[in-house]
Amino acid sequence: MELNLPQKSLASLVDTLNTVSEQPVDIDFTLPDYCPDIEKILRCKITPQIFSRNINAGQLQIEGNTVVSILYIDSEKGGMRVCEQTLPFATSFRLNDVPEEYAVHTSVKCEYINCRALSRRRLTVHGAFSLYARVFAKGSTSFGYPDEMENTEFKKTDINASKLCSLSSEQFSVSDEIQISGKPPIELIVDNEIKAKVTDYKIIPDKIMLNGELNVRLLYISDIESGKPEHLDYIIPFSEVIDSPGVTEDCEVCLRLDVMSSDLSLKSDILAENPLVNVDSRVCVSIIAFSTEEVTIATDAYNTEFFSEPEYARISIPSDTKIFNGSFMHKDSVNLNDIKILEILDFTASVCPLTTNINKDNLIINSKINLKILAINSENEPVYIERSVDVSKELELKNDYNCILCSDLSVISISYRLGDNDDMEIRCELNYSFLLQRSSYFNALSALNVDDNKHLSKKTCAMSIYYADSGENIWDIAKMYNTKQNLIISENELVAETFEEPTLLFIPTV
Repeated sequence: MELNLPQKSLASLVDTLNTVSEQPVDIDFTLPDYCPDIEKILRCKITPQIFSRNINAGQLQIEGNTVVSILYIDSEKGGMRVCEQTLPFATSFRLNDVPEEYAVHTSVKCEYINCRALSRRRLTVHGAFSLYARVFAKGSTSFGYPDEMENTEFKKTDINASKLCSLSSEQFSVSDEIQISGKPPIELIVDNEIKAKVTDYKIIPDKIMLNGELNVRLLYISDIESGKPEHLDYIIPFSEVIDSPGVTEDCEVCLRLDVMSSDLSLKSDILAENPLVNVDSRVCVSIIAFSTEEVTIATDAYNTEFFSEPEYARISIPSDTKIFNGSFMHKDSVNLNDIKILEILDFTASVCPLTTNINKDNLIINSKINLKILAINSENEPVYIERSVDVSKELELKNDYNCILCSDLSVISISYRLGDNDDMEIRCELNYSFLLQRSSYFNALSALNVDDNKHLSKKTCAMSIYYADSGENIWDIAKMYNTKQNLIISENELVAETFEEPTLLFIPTV
């Protein structure tokens, strides 16, 4: 007969979905009446915004819109103008398993964009962006637990295991009014960028008190006549209490903030010289938390009455999970291809989705930085330039982690210097954050086949004498004599399971 071991499970993090889908952007539109005619198109930009991402009926459903922004030179005054159109999008991804607890991570990358003026007031735009979607779910790792069974002895191994104790996500709004002071007033918002980051957090049972900030960066025009842009950087602090069932103070917590969507609008205030900027953003926080607990697994067994044959299975137990974060500098040279720049009006950088792998004790990062430059050339005309540079970095790991659960790379700051030739030297500070895990592998006991028709031969004596060498252990000796480990321990008043020196033992017969 086969004796099946009682099973215990350890909560773990699993990938239910990890995919990418290309979303088309196709639109023909006419400039509104309040927009002047087009003389020259400087830049066409697509900005996807996600309103909802829900799991329903076995599918991950994502809905949002794509803001198509055209920056151009008007034919009347030669200044910079902007026109925007919005397209809705919706997509779904089928899931093999529908999780009860999950967290969704999404990101976007513009693949290409083509914009053509059919006339001074009509435009056609064709492009596409990639939508990356990943669903983390709560899974389990099962293993045989050495519970008490009649006439059965187990070899036990105690290990520290990393257990997923909380997996959740929550959306909230962050709104504020920005009052311009010490800068020219805003007449037209040309571009904006909003990023969210965690400043600190505190854990209380089943909740996380989160403090963070929105970094708002505006490119705007204060004088329609000249059309020269200005910058505004503003920080909006926020605090939220996030439900995270299962999280405790001793957990290792991975927090991710995503700005899902944002809306910026001008608001006139009769009491203020400058108009206010209304900022309304939707932010999603995802929480993955691990704790450490000791678990006992069975790695061998035998029956003291009948002939038995164990069966084994190779299992993996996560033993350590850590947040690995920090920052590094990347320096590079960018060729401008004979474009002579007199003045930089706007300079932004973003990171493409990255690839990572672990090689021995090093974490290897590979990605690209997309550079977007709005400048004045030697002919005193505005120009828009896009370039990309490769980023490759090796980070030393202090422990032998073998799995990357989550990864994130973002731009903290960037500076530049124009060279004498047609190049630009850039210096970019990048922030990285990884959730790393180390797994240990065991040949664990899965079942014990007992032949109840084949009795083991019994010794006629009540006690045997055995001389144990240094390095031998009680388990091997008990298995050799088909007796119980606790009888040897109690009879010889033993403390350690492995002998450091030769020892005379009395072996009781079962």
